[in-house]
Amino acid sequence: MRLKIKCDWCGRKIERYPCQIKKHNFCSRLCLAAFSSKTKNPDGYNSLKDYTKIGKHLSRLNRKLNRDRMTPETKAKLRAAQLGKGDGKTYKKLYGRHEHRVLAEVILGRELLPGEVVHHVDGNKRNNSPENIMVLKSQSEHAKLHAREKKFWNGG
Repeated sequence: MRLKIKCDWCGRKIERYPCQIKKHNFCSRLCLAAFSSKTKNPDGYNSLKDYTKIGKHLSRLNRKLNRDRMTPETKAKLRAAQLGKGDGKTYKKLYGRHEHRVLAEVILGRELLPGEVVHHVDGNKRNNSPENIMVLKSQSEHAKLHAREKKFWNGG
């Protein structure tokens, strides 16, 4: 038995079987396109899908669907393939994370807080020895430290 419902865009009466009735129902593809258009229907467009935290959802979905894709062995193999390919001008990485940040977390015994910055005392960003690592509360504190060092070395 078909039911009479209204098109969500133009309001025209359409007939649908109960199994065909969805959250949004349209009489034509033109009405669907108009309803889905950000310029023609900004309020309706926003109600189509909730995109908040979609990255978290996709990460969870990827882990569920690709259980064997990124095993520790696979990560180690990818890392070994990439080691030594750069020109040595950037920070060293450990499984996609900056090595100095991982080391700072080990030294502190906790994860770095949002905004915390890791400073290399000797200025060599490739020297990640524990005595060369200093954790600062913010980027502004880091900038002030560099300004003081510059003043010191320039004799100001």
